[in-house]
Amino acid sequence: MKRTLLVFSALTAFAVPAAAPAIALAQDPDRRRDRGEVQSERREQRREAREERGGGNAGGGGGERRRPDVTPPPPPPPTQDRRQERREERRDDRQDRREDRRDDRQDRREDRRERRADRPPPTPEQRDRRQDRREDRQDRREERRDDRQDRRQDRREDRFERRDDRRDYREFRRNWNRDNWQRDWNRRHGRSDWWRNDRHFRGWSGVRVGFYFSPGYGYYSVPRSYWGRTYREGDYLPSIFWRYEITDPAYWGLPWPQPGTMWVWVDNNIYLVDRFDGYVIEAIHSAWRW
Repeated sequence: MKRTLLVFSALTAFAVPAAAPAIALAQDPDRRRDRGEVQSERREQRREAREERGGGNAGGGGGERRRPDVTPPPPPPPTQDRRQERREERRDDRQDRREDRRDDRQDRREDRRERRADRPPPTPEQRDRRQDRREDRQDRREERRDDRQDRRQDRREDRFERRDDRRDYREFRRNWNRDNWQRDWNRRHGRSDWWRNDRHFRGWSGVRVGFYFSPGYGYYSVPRSYWGRTYREGDYLPSIFWRYEITDPAYWGLPWPQPGTMWVWVDNNIYLVDRFDGYVIEAIHSAWRW
């Protein structure tokens, strides 16, 4: 008896779960329908939904369907006539703006005239001040003309004086011979290194690139554009060399310079120059050798 109950319990445990789907299908009326009917109903529902979205009937011929959003094509290029019309429109606009500006200027002129007409006549004091201002302007113009005339005259006089000085310089060159001075210099200084024991050359230690040595002054820096250059009669010596004046020309066998001139050291060259503009009157190159 116990064995029979065990077998029946086992069969029940397996049979009940297997029969549950069949029982649920029998209870649900929709599941008893054929699969084909379900598919046809679904197609019908989709068709009705499309018609409702499109706003038409089942046949689709009486309603208008909404088209998807599409970017409109670009407008066609303007024709020759349209271009001509645009040019004429722009031309008319410019002409209108010009006329408006002319009208505005004319209106402003008329406004100024009206303001001047409405302005009360000047008093005697105002007339006097205006007359004084006119006279002052005229006086200033005349003074400027006089100043320009005076400056021109001064420049002419300066040129004449410089020419006279140049004549005096030529007279100096005729009375003083550079070759004779060089010959006397060499005779007095028999050796080429005579300067080694001279007090004016104290501090000399050899040639330095970019520097000159002047007796009694020592080394000094020279701009690159002037270094190594020599000057001849008629040239103008740069003003940076004017400070190295020979204060005792007789010691060097040189004649005393005329008023307004001076002897100047430029390395181992000696120049007689005009104090006013550096005009080179006489040049002695390589007075000694290092």
